[in-house]
Amino acid sequence: MKNIFKLFILTFSAISLSSCEDSIDLDLGAPVEQLVIDAVIDQTTDTQFVHITKSIAYLNNGGYTGVEVDTVGILDTSSNTFHTFTYKGNGWYYFVPAPNTFSFGNTYQLIVRDGADTYFSQSKLNSPTTVDSFTYKYEKVGPFGGTEGNYVTLWSKDKVGKGDYYWFKLYRNDSIQLSASDIRIANDNSTTPGGSGDGDLFIIPIRQNFSSRPYKTGETARIEILSITPEMYLYLNLINTQLNNQGLFAVPPSNVPSNIFCINNQNKKLLGFFCMTGMVSTPTITFQ
Repeated sequence: MKNIFKLFILTFSAISLSSCEDSIDLDLGAPVEQLVIDAVIDQTTDTQFVHITKSIAYLNNGGYTGVEVDTVGILDTSSNTFHTFTYKGNGWYYFVPAPNTFSFGNTYQLIVRDGADTYFSQSKLNSPTTVDSFTYKYEKVGPFGGTEGNYVTLWSKDKVGKGDYYWFKLYRNDSIQLSASDIRIANDNSTTPGGSGDGDLFIIPIRQNFSSRPYKTGETARIEILSITPEMYLYLNLINTQLNNQGLFAVPPSNVPSNIFCINNQNKKLLGFFCMTGMVSTPTITFQ
């Protein structure tokens, strides 16, 4: 009799709990479409790109729509020279610099015109650091507990003088790595402000942290080090926070603020970022 009574209690509890589950459909309203301008420009003679798109709703898994505007260019404030970017389709604009087109220490302005609207941002071009070497080694146990295989090490130092900021871009088999864990940035030689030194080698969690998995024979690896502005460092930090925003203490997702403004309408908000960067690249390693 006791077993039957216990079974009744469990059954009743399950029915009671299930009856408390109600579906709630929230009316989130129509998403606000915003212009997105991505412009990270370096000092090399490589083709430079600006990408302009329209934002999409948070739950929309579709692709971004490219936007064609009237004018895209960068103004060198030291010489008043305006470098026009050419439209190639799907929101992409390109410019092929001559040697020394962009000079370290100069200030540059991004100017985008679209009908009556003019969009503006400004950035200083900081000089890059140097690369001593880029090596790899076969390890039985990889850094940070990785499995057996080939692992790379970046031998490079922070520039002398406090207040330098870096962005490390990893190219694996000529493809840039873009997952949340691939956003690697540094303040001086460390991962956080007030790190272990100035003008020293980048700390181990930076210089040995370019292998989400071991490299296989025949694969290639290359790293670009970009000297970025403090504002770009903060922007990438905020992006990293949003990409890893999950779990028990997750907060509602939000757009990361832009440093690009509409001159004629301050209430018109944009997304994206403009930054001039001093870039240096490692040699490409081919794993044997």
